[in-house]
Order: sequence, then C-alpha cells, then structure tokens
Amino acid sequence: SSGINAEYGLHIGPFAVGSQDCYCFDTDCLCINRYCRYWRNKVNSGNLIEHMHGINVHPKEDVTPALLYFMLNDNSAEDRNVRHTIYLEKLESVLNQQQNERGCLHFNIQCLFCPDVLKGDRFSISDHLYQAHSFTLGHPDNLVYTARFIEHLRSKMTRFECLYCDKTFRDYRTLREHMRKKLHKKLNPKNAEFDQFYIINYREFGKTWKHLSKETNDVEVKSSPKNGSISPEDEDWGDWEDASPEIKCLVCDVVYTRFSDVKHHMTSQHSLHLDAMTTNMSYYKQVKLINYMRYQISALICPLCNTPNLANVSEHLRVAQHSATLQHDKYNDDRYLFPALDNDYLLCCLVDGGATRRRCASYPRTS
Repeated sequence: SSGINAEYGLHIGPFAVGSQDCYCFDTDCLCINRYCRYWRNKVNSGNLIEHMHGINVHPKEDVTPALLYFMLNDNSAEDRNVRHTIYLEKLESVLNQQQNERGCLHFNIQCLFCPDVLKGDRFSISDHLYQAHSFTLGHPDNLVYTARFIEHLRSKMTRFECLYCDKTFRDYRTLREHMRKKLHKKLNPKNAEFDQFYIINYREFGKTWKHLSKETNDVEVKSSPKNGSISPEDEDWGDWEDASPEIKCLVCDVVYTRFSDVKHHMTSQHSLHLDAMTTNMSYYKQVKLINYMRYQISALICPLCNTPNLANVSEHLRVAQHSATLQHDKYNDDRYLFPALDNDYLLCCLVDGGATRRRCASYPRTS
C-alpha cells in the first residue's frame, strides 16, 4: 500500500499499469495520488519504456526469473513539470486556506488535554494550549489547516501514542505519565508528518523547512572564519554583554531602550500621541505610518499638516497641537513599507492593533 517514509520524506505510490505492477518514487510531490494518476494515464496510453526504465531485481538468489520494476527517469523534464504544476496548485490552495483561517473568529475545537471547548480565533486556541497546558503548536501565523492539525494530534493520543517519540502505551494514564516524566509534552520538529501543517514547508518547490534551514546554516559556515583562524581571545565569551536596543524618537535624536519610554517622551516633548494615532491599526499600516513620518520629518515637513521648511519640527508640533489622527491616504503607499531609518528598532516594537492583536513572544518557535 502507498505510504510516507517519515524519516526520508519519500512518497511511495504503487499503481497498476496494464498487467504490470509499477512503482513510482518521488521526494517532493505534494499530492501523490494525483501524481500517480497522471502517470498511470500517461503510461497506459503509450509505451512504458518511453517514460520509464526497467530494473531487474532478484529478491533472493534462488528466485527466478527476476522481477521487473519500472522507475521514472530522474532527468525527465515532463516529470518535473508535472510535479511543479501540482506544487503551484497546492501552494495557491494552502495560501487561500491560511488567509481564511486568519480571518476566522469562529473556531470551535475541543482541547487536546482537558474538556474545555476552545472558541474564537487561532490565537485564542494557542493561548489556552500554552497558558493552561504549557503546550505550543508554534506561532499561529505559521500554521495552516489548524483544525485538522489538532484533530490529527487528538487521533494520535486516542491511540495512546506519544506526540514526541511516537511510542504507544496501554492506556491514556500511562501515556500522560510518560509525556510528563520524559518532558515529551511537545512536538518533535523532526517528525515529517507534521510538516503539512506549517506554511514554511510550502515556501519553495521541493523544499521543506529542513532544506531551508540547512541552506541557512551552510551560508553561515561559509561566511565564518576558517578553522584555526580564531584566536584564543576571540574564543573568550566571558565579557559578552547583550546590547540594549536603541529606540529613536520620531522627531529628535533622543534614544531609549524601552518602547514605553520613547512613547512618553514623544507625548510630553513633541505632543505626538503614537498610541492614539495607531489605535486599531494593523501592523503594516503602522509600519507605513512610522516610515512616512520619519521621511517627512527628515525633510523638515510636518507629517500632520504638511507645513514645509520648518526650522524646528518639534516646536511646530508643540505649538500646533495637532489632532492625533492622520489621514490614511497620506501614507498609504507601499514605498513606506521600506524603513526610512536603518535598523529602526521602533518597527520591531509595533503590535498588530486589529482583531488578532497578540504578543508574538507568547508563542515559542517549534517549526
């Protein structure tokens, strides 16, 4: 029967071609059933050898004649085009699904670990799992097919399977004790059966997060000093100190290390009420607003009333006492998605003010 090798991510799909049993092997096809169906129809309509090459296999030395297996040519352009077409269609479907889940406020799912029924958006579900049970699926914005994911995990636990090591136990109580004592109340990132529920695994054709992570590590290794070139002084981390982030005021050159301090400074010194200006505003709108204001102020233009050639923007804002609101069409331009200030840590402090406002720090990364 068809299946998935979890260790190697190898899809195996047997299907009948005439009187032959033909096995197709593929490592990056997202829809193996459709993939096999395509080649079954293709092969049945013509010569098998045109698309595949045969391999004689002797399972045992005393078995004759040899079994004949057919395999697709790895260099087949048609095969790659088929897989790429399936990938693009699957990617579109996944992105649509994730977009629908982001706007869905009516999830209704029973908790994995208690009788509570979890209602609301994905963040509400993640909040409960993390706060009540110290269990995380990862950040909600990284997930797709969330309800199916939770039901998949529930089915494993119904079979008394550990979510981390996949061992099976005789009853739920034994499983719970195992997960508690072994600290297995978490997901194993190396388990390929969970990859389908994380958006990163659809990012590039034929690549999962493992491939992307390896590419990142390879780049870091290539850019690091060669072996033997690090001095003993460089290896001493005893004097390492974390540098505090510097958050620069929108109007002047004053910097603070806390977001609350810089907001208080802008309110008291420049009559600029950032919280009032960004109320119920999405993260990307806030980014556009901040960058628009930095561009305008650097050009000595008031970002609120567009008065040009100001000798002192701070003094103008203090005297004018503008209202906190700013018309959206003034900064609704994609060019303001690009930082006006290099390493602007203020942008890292913004939080989505819409219906899905949550703190990202609440969800540790898993996959």
